[in-house]
Parts: sequence; C-alpha cells; structure tokens
Amino acid sequence: MINMIAPYVDSSGYAPSKLGNRDADQRAKDAQKYLQILALERNPWEWQIDNLIMYVNHGRRSVQNRDLWPGQPTGLEIYDDSAMLACNTLVKGMVGYLCSRNQPWFGLTIPGNLNFPRSGQMRAWNGKRADSYPEVQKWIQNCQDVMYSSFNRSNFYDVMPEYIRDGAVCATAHLLCEEDVARARNIFTVVHFRECFIAVNRFGKVDTNYRVYKMTLRQLAQQFSLERMKEADPNFERDYEQNMHSEREILHAIYPRQDYDPGRIDYKGKRWASDWVYSPGGKILPTSGSAKSEQDAVMLSEGGYDSMPIFSWRWRTNSDEIYGRGPSHDAWVAIATANQMGRTNLITGQKAAEPPLVADSALRNKIMRGPNGITFIDNTRGNIGAYAPVPLNGTGVQQLPFSIEYQEKVTQVIREHYQTDVFTLLTQLAQQGASERMVTAQINELMTEKAALLGTVVGNLQSECFDPLIERVYDIESRAGRIPDPPQILQDSEHEPIKVEYSGLLAQAQTRVTKMRSIQSVIAGLTQITQFDPIALHVVDTDDLVRQFYDASGAPESSLRSEKDIAKIRQMAQQQQEKQQQIENAPKIAKAAALAGKGADPDSPLRALMGAGKDQ
Repeated sequence: MINMIAPYVDSSGYAPSKLGNRDADQRAKDAQKYLQILALERNPWEWQIDNLIMYVNHGRRSVQNRDLWPGQPTGLEIYDDSAMLACNTLVKGMVGYLCSRNQPWFGLTIPGNLNFPRSGQMRAWNGKRADSYPEVQKWIQNCQDVMYSSFNRSNFYDVMPEYIRDGAVCATAHLLCEEDVARARNIFTVVHFRECFIAVNRFGKVDTNYRVYKMTLRQLAQQFSLERMKEADPNFERDYEQNMHSEREILHAIYPRQDYDPGRIDYKGKRWASDWVYSPGGKILPTSGSAKSEQDAVMLSEGGYDSMPIFSWRWRTNSDEIYGRGPSHDAWVAIATANQMGRTNLITGQKAAEPPLVADSALRNKIMRGPNGITFIDNTRGNIGAYAPVPLNGTGVQQLPFSIEYQEKVTQVIREHYQTDVFTLLTQLAQQGASERMVTAQINELMTEKAALLGTVVGNLQSECFDPLIERVYDIESRAGRIPDPPQILQDSEHEPIKVEYSGLLAQAQTRVTKMRSIQSVIAGLTQITQFDPIALHVVDTDDLVRQFYDASGAPESSLRSEKDIAKIRQMAQQQQEKQQQIENAPKIAKAAALAGKGADPDSPLRALMGAGKDQ
C-alpha cells in the first residue's frame, strides 16, 4: 500500500498577480503560481488514487512518483484480481452500451416549434416541430452522417475504453480532442490523472485545466520551432544536438478568456485561452526539495480555442469537492480486504506445501528436499528416524485462515460496487438455469431495470463529456466546411438550438423501462374500457400509439411504412371490403327481386350486382 506524501512545495512567496493588462512574462509567472495552487489542492487525492491504480489498474503509471519509467513491472503486490476483472467488465459494458462503433449512439434534433411572422409565406408551419419539415430532416441526417464519418476517421473508439477505465478507477478522467488539419481528422488523447489540475466555475463545472507533461526536445522544436526554443532556453540547442529525445516538462493552461473579443481574428477572438509555459531552469512544477523557478517561466506561445478542447468527466462529485469519487473509492475496503486475504492464504498454502523444518545439525546441507530426493545417513548413528527433519509446527498441516466461501462473499461485494450484473445478466441467468424458464419480455424487463441503476453515471458522462465533445466535433467540422448549410426555413424562423439525443443500447434500455410500461398500461386500460364503451377508443390516436410503442422497443424505424403508403393500403382494404359485401348481398337482392315478380333493369345497380355475382 502506498503512503501519503506531500510532493509539492508551498505556493507562498510568489509575487501577487497583476490584473488587467499583463505582458507574456507576467502571464507565464501567474500560470506557474496558479499551477502550484491547484497542485496543492489536488495533493490530498493522490494517495488514494495511487492505491486504486495499484490494485485495480496497475498497468497505469502512478501519480505521486512522477519519475517512474514507462514499461515498468507492475502488479507485483497484487494477490487478488477480482477488482480488476470487475472493472474490466464495467468498462467493456459501458463502451458497448453507450458508444459502440458498430451502431448509431447519438442523433441530432431541433426541439420546439417553428415560429414565423403571421404575414409570411411559411406561416402554415407555425406550431410544428422544426425537425418535422422535410428539408430540415434531410439536413439533420446529412449533419449526422458528417459527424459519424468524423468519429470513424479519428481514434475516438480506440481510446474510449481507456477513458472509461480512468473514470471507473480514478473517478476523474480527462479526454483531449485536437484537430489534425493536414489530415482532416481529429486526434483524441486520454490524459493521465497525474498531468491535469482542474478548477470549476461557480456552477461546479470544470472550466480550467492546467496540464503538466513531458515532451521531447524534438517535439518542442516541431511545435514551437527551433528558433523559438533557442530564445526561451539558451542551452536548448546544445541539449538538442546531444540528445533530441531527452524530455522537458511543459505547462499547457486552458481556461476561459477574460478579454474575449468576438470581433477579433487573433487569439483574443477565441473563447478559451491556451497558454504554453516553459521553464528552462528546471521543472515547471517544483516538488519537495527543489527550488522554485518562477523567474524562469517563459511563455512559449499564446493561442486559443473556439470550444473547450479537453473534457474532464467526474463519476460523481460531492458538493464541497472538485475531484470525483467512483466505484473504486466505494469498493476500496473490500478491495484491500480481498488482497490481504489472498496474500494470507497464499502464504499459508506455501507453508503447508513447504513447511519450515527442524533437523539435526549433523544433516546441515545434506537434506535433499526435492522430488525423489534421497538423504543418506550413516547407519552407525542408531535410530535413523530420530534424525529425520520434522515440521516446525508439529504436524505440518495448516488450514487456510479464510475460506473460499468468505472470499467469494467479498468478491461479490466488489462486483456489486462495479455493477457488473447490469452487463452479465443473461450469463448469470444461464448459469442459474433461470433463463429457460423466463420469457423474452421478463428478461427485457430485468435488463431495463438493471440499466436504470446506471442512470446517474450515464447522465454525468453525457453532460461532462459527450455533450461538449459532440459540440466540439460539430464546431470543427463546421469550420472545415464539411457541415452543410442549414435550409432557408431554419434561417428565416425562430427555433431552439440543436439538441443531442443519445440512442445507444443503455439509453434505449432506460427509455424502454418507462415508455413501454406507460404504453402497455394505457393499452390494458383501454381494453377494459372498450368492453362496455367501444366508442371510447376513438379518443386515442392508435396510429401514433403504435409508432411510439415501436420506437420504444428499439426496432429499426426504416421498417415502418409512411403515412402515404398506409393510406393507400387502407383504401385498398376498404374497397375490397365493400366489394366483398356487395358479393355477399347479391343473392339476397336477386331473391327479393324474384319475389317481386320482375327482373332487374339492365342499367340498374341491381343488374350490376347480379352480374358481379354471376362472374364470381
């Protein structure tokens, strides 16, 4: 287990920040000071995060030991991997149910109704949904196609498992979205918890992210130019010539721009400031035992973003805390208990298999303890058995201190914290033999109820990651000219902004649990009412009810017929019904005419009916 340490130096002694107009060097020094303050605020979380990383995701590098090398051996202190297996199940389930590569997982809509001037030509569309207009529907579909194409060209689906795993383990995960203009694609990077120091606005939303990480000298020269790096660091050229792959720390500060001016075309016309700060005199973030280097802070570059490029998702947060808490925090007691039980049982089992022995000193270095080993003793010693080594504890048989049943109980607690049963329900039912006794409707009901348990988690992921992420991808694609221009009806009308609706398997399940239940209860109630008042059914638009039920079930919308096709089918059915009724009535009419003593007139409807019956 990792002990808590205070790796950062105190922030006292820095010069006061200069508000208002500041030059680049002053902003660089302020950025370094604010970084130190944010680092001290994050410090109490790091001990817990490092322990969770060690026991649940030991392949991830630690937070407090910043000098560990990539590829180091991990998992050497783990004696029970139940937490890692449960976390893996949660991660795979959430990725597959929320943002699978193989099926649509979000859609664009325009909620609300259209509003046109009363004297306008489009006033007939007043009060109707904006996305019900054919041209708007086509435009929305084209926008969605562009968005999905953008995600498929990027590495989004490749990094999402790592991002969700960071959220499940550290409870605060960071995803960076940058545009590769030359290749017309977006690059997503899962940023380690160790690198990011965050702050929130007055509404509790993360709007500031100070990222400290290492770049090689070659990468620094590529991004900022060799000449700029030589100006910032007099020793850069010498170090670059010796080893261009050596690393230096750099700070990338992203925060809301206070002097934002939408009329400008330079970096001050961007909503989000982007400052790159470098310290040639040492690390940009001083640690315990190192000297502060405020005077060395240099502003390498100032830029900006039109939309927030990094998304910090907290699994859940307490009202008085900035960083998140998640299932690994909740399961920490059970995780530590399981690991200690595994270690104790392993030591006990080893002692039982290879117990400590007591032997005569004359047999030192002569006992052959290996398989088929023979220890030779001089028979002149008398009773050979008296010299044979015996276990130190007498019998050599030891019972495991923790039973398999108790270990399984602790493991089940860990699984419940990670809610693995939400994603393995069918497997559990099959193992219990209950799936054969349950109908499909009952299984679907169980799955939707289990999915509802993740409602809060999914809501946080959507609001803190997916919503701003889709907004940023849309903004990038729009500025690149790949989003089509909106139809004229949207430009001429007042309507609400575009809204994202999620359609992944988990979102469908959560919708199904409420929507299908309400529709089924309405149908059951109508069935009882129409038994004594059939006319009451006319109150309900059954066509719309069927469509709503079809949508809630998750069936493909393309298999539904259009209203025009439905009207044509109903018209043909009505004509067929009228024709059949005429055929059935023809004999009765003919009999009535015969009883009247005369035949039907040649041009009368009766003659036509009689002729139709005769043809049949």
